[in-house]
Amino acid sequence: MTLRDKKAFACLLPLACAAVASHSAPPAEHEALGRGRAAVHGMAGCFLVDYNYVETESLRPGYVRDPRVYDVNRDKSVKEWITAYASSPRRVWLQRVLFITDRHGAVRAGSVIKHQSEDWEYEAPFLYDFVAPGTWRVKELKDGSGLWTRRVTNLDHGPRYQCAAGWKSDTGYAEWSCSNYAPIPGRETRDMRRSDYNTLDRTTRIIAYGASWLERQENVKTIHGGGERSPLARETGKNWYVRLLDSECAAARAFARPRQQFWDLLRETRNGVLDGSAPFVERAPAGEPPRFVRMQEVERDYIAGDLADPAAKTRARERILEVIEAYRARKGNSNRHASHSASGPDSQPYDCDCPPREVPCSTASRRSPH
Repeated sequence: MTLRDKKAFACLLPLACAAVASHSAPPAEHEALGRGRAAVHGMAGCFLVDYNYVETESLRPGYVRDPRVYDVNRDKSVKEWITAYASSPRRVWLQRVLFITDRHGAVRAGSVIKHQSEDWEYEAPFLYDFVAPGTWRVKELKDGSGLWTRRVTNLDHGPRYQCAAGWKSDTGYAEWSCSNYAPIPGRETRDMRRSDYNTLDRTTRIIAYGASWLERQENVKTIHGGGERSPLARETGKNWYVRLLDSECAAARAFARPRQQFWDLLRETRNGVLDGSAPFVERAPAGEPPRFVRMQEVERDYIAGDLADPAAKTRARERILEVIEAYRARKGNSNRHASHSASGPDSQPYDCDCPPREVPCSTASRRSPH
């Protein structure tokens, strides 16, 4: 029985229990739930996304601060279509589809991709805490904490990093701040060609303004090895999400439409695997591409397919699980001879905090040296 099951075991009539819980909840809980839910739903829509990062301080003797600025929109425009799905009154999933337009507004061929996603849950019973490259441990959370857990996934809904904090009520705009350990960002391995560190101590501050929202970050680039963490450099940055007309994200919406049933099943299957019952460890089998490449191969077979058919859905779920298990490290698993790079199970090539400068993550990841 999972942690979530244990906490819901007494509720044999879910709808009735939810109604009782809703009516019996104290005003403070209603406020915290409503404030967070409104903020997360307000992060959905069509956005121009601007990413800027720069190192501010060397933290390791002999290391010279990298003076380069990561400025993703220097010669183009990165946009995202973000959709909010409420799986329950306490849980909202933000799905992102990213694409690039040139200076004339034309969509660059091949640039549309399913980007990272966010799973927000109010008073979640647990989260998966990133503790080392390719390794996540279950962290139980207290009941009645009033916290919103943000689970950030990679391109195929695999775990990246997770953190729990409350949406503040004493600020002019809804604000959420949290610190956690995380894999190296894809912008670093893919675009900046960094291979001298492999993890990030990150502090995220999200401010939801309504028409737009801002994600500020204060991070420490960290070398993880031999069970120890060694800080390399401090960086600061921000992601600006400026709201556009929904019509400007027509390309992303068209891309998502025939794939949505598969994405929903992928998310559902991932949730079943990451159920809080055990740690999760990954290693890429030697000679194999990043896991998300294999998952995209499965996805292509179901584009515009009818997964309402029980047999087709069952087979698709089996194929998803086959990919997950092939890259999962278990005792006696056949992937025990997997590649153990400094950056984690897949050298974290699909770790797409930020969009690629010139090409989609899937293409860049296959050819980027890590």
